[in-house]
Amino acid sequence: MFNDRDLGVLGGGALGAILCLMLPWSFAAKVTVAVAILVIAMALAFARFGADRLTLEQHLKRQFLFRFQPRRYSYFRKDASIKSSPMPVQSITRHPGIGPISFRMDETGLYWLMTVWLAVIGTYVVYWAHYLGGMQQAVFWIQQTFK
Repeated sequence: MFNDRDLGVLGGGALGAILCLMLPWSFAAKVTVAVAILVIAMALAFARFGADRLTLEQHLKRQFLFRFQPRRYSYFRKDASIKSSPMPVQSITRHPGIGPISFRMDETGLYWLMTVWLAVIGTYVVYWAHYLGGMQQAVFWIQQTFK
């Protein structure tokens, strides 16, 4: 289902979202940033790049190594005694620089994602109730509802 790398990325995103909820910003800003962090973490965990369907770090490593490895260019023929003959025309195929991106949603269950999401929300509700006066706000809204 999941591998260790996917769980690590999702857990890091959940931890980042929880830490964002404790910043001294407005409620809407905190929730927006926390949701954005969770969405980015899920996208990084499930995204596969290139024709080989590699993770982001493997794909970037390959691209980096390929870009900086030395090339072998030859401007002269190896055997000078061979007469110049017309070269056969080869078809030139162009490959895109970035391969297709796919998401592994069929292999993974959404149960764990929902568990992480509910844990983030629950942690923030406890923080809100204890430190931000959430109990008084909840009592006020309940009284207004049942009047």
